[in-house]
Amino acid sequence: MKNNIMKTSKSWYQVFLGSLLLGIFLVACDQAPTTEGNAGSATQSNVLHILAGSELKDMADLAPEVTRNTGVELVFEYTGTLDAVEKIASGEAYDAVWVSHGKYLQMTPGARERIKLSEKTMLSPVVLGIKESKAKQLGWCNNANLTWKDIATAAEAGKFTFGMTNPTSSNSGFTALVGLTAALSDKADALTIDDVRANKTSSFFKAQRLTAGSSGWLAEAYLRDQTSVDGIINYESVLLSINQNPVATEKLCLIYPKEGIITADYPLMLLSDSKKADFEKVLGYVRSNDFQQRMMEKTLRRPVNSAVKIGAAFPNALLIELPFPGQLDVVDALLDTFLNSVRIPAHSWFVLDTSGSMGKNGGIEQLKTALAGLAGDGTVTTTDNLARFLNREQIDILTFSHELSPIVHYEMGSTESENLNTRSKIAQFAKSLNANGGTAIYSAVQRTYQAAAAAQQREGSNFYQTIVLMTDGRNTDGIGFNDFKEWYTQLPAHQQTIRVFPVVFGEADIEELGQLAKLTGGKIFDGRKGSLRQVFKEIRGYQ
Repeated sequence: MKNNIMKTSKSWYQVFLGSLLLGIFLVACDQAPTTEGNAGSATQSNVLHILAGSELKDMADLAPEVTRNTGVELVFEYTGTLDAVEKIASGEAYDAVWVSHGKYLQMTPGARERIKLSEKTMLSPVVLGIKESKAKQLGWCNNANLTWKDIATAAEAGKFTFGMTNPTSSNSGFTALVGLTAALSDKADALTIDDVRANKTSSFFKAQRLTAGSSGWLAEAYLRDQTSVDGIINYESVLLSINQNPVATEKLCLIYPKEGIITADYPLMLLSDSKKADFEKVLGYVRSNDFQQRMMEKTLRRPVNSAVKIGAAFPNALLIELPFPGQLDVVDALLDTFLNSVRIPAHSWFVLDTSGSMGKNGGIEQLKTALAGLAGDGTVTTTDNLARFLNREQIDILTFSHELSPIVHYEMGSTESENLNTRSKIAQFAKSLNANGGTAIYSAVQRTYQAAAAAQQREGSNFYQTIVLMTDGRNTDGIGFNDFKEWYTQLPAHQQTIRVFPVVFGEADIEELGQLAKLTGGKIFDGRKGSLRQVFKEIRGYQ
């Protein structure tokens, strides 16, 4: 059966989206899959090391099947979107890349030269899913004449709210941003710098109330609190999965605007010539009829193999492809404009452990480096620059040991000179940190939460309020977790919307801090497996 996809942009479309979700499919298989079956056991020479996007973790259960039928063991490593591009461009050794889209990768010097072969493996358009009751109220369900302009007008008027991933962290968010910008530019060809600077998307993003660093976490956050927004922008496959989830109180109506959308085509790309034979075995099997059928049933992604009939779960929608930018400077300008001018700015609260143990395990130096990195100190890569504190943001920092220091407040400006001044002050603050004393984790979080809730009341929906807790130890002073939990659960519902993102380091109690993240709807990050600086960069996708 033919896939109803009209291509208005061909060359660049397959390249970029793959790079953004580049870090999704790699680490899903930490353990090598069993390789018994038709092709026999894989040997060390039959191993394919793949850098993948995080949204492809749902393919992990199918990896052993690939190995059984090809004799090639798949070893995955997951990373972020732009981080994946930088890994390839910097020469890090991988045999292949499997991402949602490959355009940005193939536009980036140092990365594009490494790609030997590239073939799409499955399809999933990035679309808007709105609760059926709201979509019917707006007249959007199954409306073939609905345009992105109609949706943007309703967003500006406050008629609906939505969640979307951060375009610098997740390909679904980036894809949506590109598609929306292209649709609102009133042009049939690819975006230019002038189109980006025209900034016609700001009205649409006035309705955004939820952000995330990954498409999977966005879906989880939506299902956890289905009253927070009217819908989310995500892969069609993710939205269909939500509709099949018994936890969902209401199905989502998937919106395919008249101007078109952009579809992730998940290219598998070869980097190592020496692995060409293994790569072709894997690619051939992944594109086979049987595998495409099982892949479609399991992941709700559309097959690229035209011999496979599309299942009844997929809407009968005509997928018109919007043009994708053909130049790297346009993509960079798009991200820069979104972060500095379009999005709702972040009000970030940092609760930082400066207890004595932080001085014993090198934690205080890592903390200084991580905070200075967000202040722009020593930035050298695209992701470093995008993770910096940017226009219009507010930053509050509370340091704690057995005592709580006063909260220090910083405000970013609207010009680069103003921002440089503020970043310089934060960098100087980071250098002044010292380690001493005990550990009053939950007293510090409670104090910060109270301040953040008060700020939320003043600022309304003009800022995203998030709290980042970094600690390397167990609570020894002040109130305990159960005391904090009792206090938190007695807050009015509208004050329980600020998420806490704990970062564990050293001897921190990961189980208890995981409960803190779950309680507040946040996400826990493990700073023990890498640098705190990298973890702090990753967290920026959730702010």
